[in-house]
Amino acid sequence: MTDHVEPLRSLDPLPAAAPPVHPPAGSPAAAEPPPATDPGADPGGGPAAGPVRGRVELRVHGVSGGQAEELLDVEPAMRVGGDRLAGFFRWRRGADTETVPGVRREIFAWGNLTSGSSSRAFWLLLLPFMLVNVAYWMRPGRATRNLRGVARVADNVYGAGMRLLALSLTVLITVAAAGIGVDLLGWQCAAGLGEECARARPWLSFWASPDSVLSATGPALAVGSLVPLAVVAVLWRLSRRTAADYEVVSAPAPPVYDPGAPLSHPDLWRNSEIMARLRSAHIAVSLGVLALLVSVPALLYDAAGGQARAWGAVLVGALGAVALVSAASVLVPGVDPRWNARADRLCRLLRDATLVLLAATAVYVLWPRPGWSAQGRLPGHAAVLNALFTVQVALVLLTLAAAVVLYASARAHRGAAMRGMAGPATAALGALTGGAFSAAVVYQGAQWLSGCRALSTPGADCLPMETPTVYSWLQLAIALEAVLAVAAAAVLAVRLRRDTRAHVASVTEDYERSVRDRRTWDIARARALGRMTEAVPGVLVALLLPAVALGALVLYSILSGHLTPGGPEPAAAAVAGRVRVVAQGAVSVLIGAGSLLGGAALVALVWIGRSAYRDRPTRQAVGAVWDVGTFWPRVAHPLAPPSYAERAVPQLVARVARMAREGTAVVLSGHSQGSVLAAATVWQLPDDCLGRVALITHGSPLDRLYARYFPAFFGPEPFADLNGRVAGWRNLWRTTDAIAGPVRMRSGTETAVVEPERPLPDPRSYDALPGEARRPEILGHSCYTDDPAYSQALRRMLTELEKAYQGP
Repeated sequence: MTDHVEPLRSLDPLPAAAPPVHPPAGSPAAAEPPPATDPGADPGGGPAAGPVRGRVELRVHGVSGGQAEELLDVEPAMRVGGDRLAGFFRWRRGADTETVPGVRREIFAWGNLTSGSSSRAFWLLLLPFMLVNVAYWMRPGRATRNLRGVARVADNVYGAGMRLLALSLTVLITVAAAGIGVDLLGWQCAAGLGEECARARPWLSFWASPDSVLSATGPALAVGSLVPLAVVAVLWRLSRRTAADYEVVSAPAPPVYDPGAPLSHPDLWRNSEIMARLRSAHIAVSLGVLALLVSVPALLYDAAGGQARAWGAVLVGALGAVALVSAASVLVPGVDPRWNARADRLCRLLRDATLVLLAATAVYVLWPRPGWSAQGRLPGHAAVLNALFTVQVALVLLTLAAAVVLYASARAHRGAAMRGMAGPATAALGALTGGAFSAAVVYQGAQWLSGCRALSTPGADCLPMETPTVYSWLQLAIALEAVLAVAAAAVLAVRLRRDTRAHVASVTEDYERSVRDRRTWDIARARALGRMTEAVPGVLVALLLPAVALGALVLYSILSGHLTPGGPEPAAAAVAGRVRVVAQGAVSVLIGAGSLLGGAALVALVWIGRSAYRDRPTRQAVGAVWDVGTFWPRVAHPLAPPSYAERAVPQLVARVARMAREGTAVVLSGHSQGSVLAAATVWQLPDDCLGRVALITHGSPLDRLYARYFPAFFGPEPFADLNGRVAGWRNLWRTTDAIAGPVRMRSGTETAVVEPERPLPDPRSYDALPGEARRPEILGHSCYTDDPAYSQALRRMLTELEKAYQGP
């Protein structure tokens, strides 16, 4: 990618006004009759022949898009000078409602799929689920069914490992909720401390008071299990509701499937059957693990007292068996509808069986046991957590090995980020984030419930609440993440300063201005910022270093028996006493800092969620996070935030196919993430619509981000296939845009770039335009449709469509 631009003197100046659109109701332009060839007027029709009957520019906005009225700019007044802070306006004329005369404009507004409801701001808590689901799609090999040998085995191992890792995250959240409800509230507070807990927390008197029936050990555990049950129920309900809202029941004729373009698969955006099966399996395993956590203390007490009940052991064995079979059911995605139907019935049966076993567990735990008391932490809780984190580490290493094999034997192209290891890295980050969230919730819950402060002595100044040791290590990881985030920001700042100096020479050459002018440095800095996206892999690796450091510390503590999170240990021969004490003190300080940071993160999430209820910009900003992460269907984690593309792509396909069949020339215009939706739409168009649609992408991450991080689905070969499905394609980008870049296509051994190959100048004028007092702003990723190059590209695409409709 070159940073050189065309000489600015040869270009038309940027118009001061935004491109006009349809007028509002009541304005003079609104009174004009619609064109006789309205593309939505006739429901029938077949492939068009001869000249076109209408022309439509269909725009698809990018992340955090506004309402349709804002996108269409239907206000009766339009700005003709100045900027958004202070400008000149005039009444809109009829001719101002079209980018190109005679071409209607439509807007596909999909922003409400991710940021329309204020409650969706709380999807931030599902970030770990989303990261693992995205990592599933980041495999470095080719996404075809024609893989053979080692590559096919590695591909299956990668998918199975990601699904199991996603399942472990669901279990992790359930175990964290059980840590609050079953361990802290039920076991330690109500059944263990009893009167002390009721005195410190009067609102728990109904539960922890010695006079309460619920304070007995069995009932205390049963009541405490309602907390994780509520969490699982909310996740289950959210997944079912979003699946119903986003499901599309009808679709046009199937597309032309090409294995070289995986997004042309006809079933890609119809994922309801697989997701339903995965959802049942996740719910079954989560409830099974919860039942085991509740029943194991009773089973251990019965065994220790010589009163072992056979049905208790049978119950625990049945729970383990059902959980294992449910976990195994997520390994094979399934493609045959009949197989999916059978697997769905099996998973629902396992889920219902788990519910029955959960009810039997409640009866078993509530069975009278005189003398059963609670002491210390909940038995089995720490063991489950340790096993869970061990399994997660093993799964990350397994997917890493599979990714290495895929990259070496079935690579899609050489531009894959991190040499194809971005998927396992994202999955590891998701697991680390899930662990950090769980640790923050449980640790802060224990601190609040006990009343302990930073300098309090448990047992003397507050209640002696205990949490599993692994949560302390995760608090340490949070502190290390904060340190690395600050260090990464400092390194990026130094890099930005260096790159700014490097771009100054090209700016002075392009605009023929002095290096001493502040404007020159501003443009150079904007270009440097536009290249900062290439630092994402390095930042991702840096954020994973705490996981490596945490593993090393845990390994050392296991081998030496020292450096525990609780406090300094006696001297040992392995390490000098003073060095060990200093190290232990540093670890304790970092754990305390991680606890504070974790609590602050929870408060920030609550604040963001509350603000989203009242503040639409905040809600849109939160939704923008999901615009990138929720493009892909939920084939790894069924409880992740829903995929808006499962709703948006079929809607776009149905609309575009109908217009194309009626003889309407359609130019799909996608900005930013909207360009990805536009490309996915073209790949899903039926055979009779191919070549009758043109494509304009602007500010598009198709090559720069998607081809690098999802190399199995995007890249030079799929882009060549995409180009063959449309009448024409233009891709507009700027050097100052941190998201967009040129799109490369490869057919055989030849490589080409979608026109135009060179970036658009930004800004288009160094000095103020005639009649303006301020210099044009640097646009970066925004306002591509205001650029004269956009209207030129639209005219060119309409010309190509005219040729396509007229035929040879």
